[in-house]
Amino acid sequence: MKKLMLCVAMLWLGAVVLTGCKQETSCDPGSKQACYCPDNCTAKEQTCRDDGKGWDACPCTYYSAWCDNTSGLCWQDPQRDAYDMDEGGVEPADAVRYCRQVAFGGHADWRLPTIEELRTLVRGNPPTETGGECPLVDGSVSSDMNNPACGPVTEYGGPGIGGCYWPPELAGNCNKPDPASLGHPLEFVSSTRCPDAPTKGWYGTIMFENGAVCWNHINTFSDVRCVRAAPTPREACVENGQCMPGETRRCIASNFRPGAQVCAAEGNCWGPCDSTVFTKSPPSKDVCPSCDQLKLTISVPEKLTVKPAQLMAFLYAADTWTFPPSRPPDGGNSDDQVKNPDIDVDKPFSLTVPTCTYYRKKCLKGEYKLYVAILQSDTMPPVMQEGDYWWGMDQEPLSLGNGPAKDIPLDITLVPWTK
Repeated sequence: MKKLMLCVAMLWLGAVVLTGCKQETSCDPGSKQACYCPDNCTAKEQTCRDDGKGWDACPCTYYSAWCDNTSGLCWQDPQRDAYDMDEGGVEPADAVRYCRQVAFGGHADWRLPTIEELRTLVRGNPPTETGGECPLVDGSVSSDMNNPACGPVTEYGGPGIGGCYWPPELAGNCNKPDPASLGHPLEFVSSTRCPDAPTKGWYGTIMFENGAVCWNHINTFSDVRCVRAAPTPREACVENGQCMPGETRRCIASNFRPGAQVCAAEGNCWGPCDSTVFTKSPPSKDVCPSCDQLKLTISVPEKLTVKPAQLMAFLYAADTWTFPPSRPPDGGNSDDQVKNPDIDVDKPFSLTVPTCTYYRKKCLKGEYKLYVAILQSDTMPPVMQEGDYWWGMDQEPLSLGNGPAKDIPLDITLVPWTK
């Protein structure tokens, strides 16, 4: 294949592009050439179409905008890295930074939505839809998440693709695994902060797999779907001129970051320079092994009639303790949520609860209380029901983080749940 020649750089509408190139009008069917992506401009390969009149799409992630006439908002479609099931999500601060940095469709003014804006996407769960009974909105306090109207409904029973509780026209995935929460998908994070969060850092989130609205940690891993005001027309052409349909080239987008653009299907112009280059903040060191360790022996008082779906044991600051706790835990990590625990009246369950923050960043220091439960359902947020067991109503606080790390043995017997 002949290559582009005699190229010169030109600054045009905020994007540095390669122009003035002699362009081929056909390619050899089945041949391959390098192509470029908006996310990191790493060279990949694309194949010449069977008719020799253009190139198959470069194997990249491209984003468009879906605009909702009912709210006047336009949404990134699909969400960030929607189909990468091993991607793991980002923390809220990174989510804010991501939306501020990306440029696609000819627009660079994307941002992270507020919780009220994110709720405009909910479909199929009226209490958490816009104007529904769930009181968790911008400016809400921590206790608002305990309102039953904010709770989950049937998982994957919504009208969206894959049963997501969002509009059927919206692309994406609400089933990406959360690496810090066993068996639980990533929540979608908003920019709304809780003004009275006892741990000084909660963000409003939505679980689109079950329609629930809640607060979660400042360090929670989340999915991200950026937003901007309507209208959001996609620029079809930013530079006229003959090119090979589907061909790509490097460019600098209006966000002043590297990206890529694609020749239009008609071969008469180049599309907008999209840039979704983003680097997550580096992971912090796991401090949990250096903290006090609760060595639990957990028993049940009677023969279980139903095998439990999950066991959980978490710590909460004593000065904000309520039983049962209805908020994100302060201590313990994902290892302290156990699926299908092997426990019964003649078989106690042993579990170590490290006294560190949930995302393993800091050892706890001060007075804390412990909550333990076994549940027949693995729904999140957890919902107790008849046949479940719990522990923690009557207890003295644990004094943690005083002096060298130590093992703290604790034998507990759960009691049947009652309303």
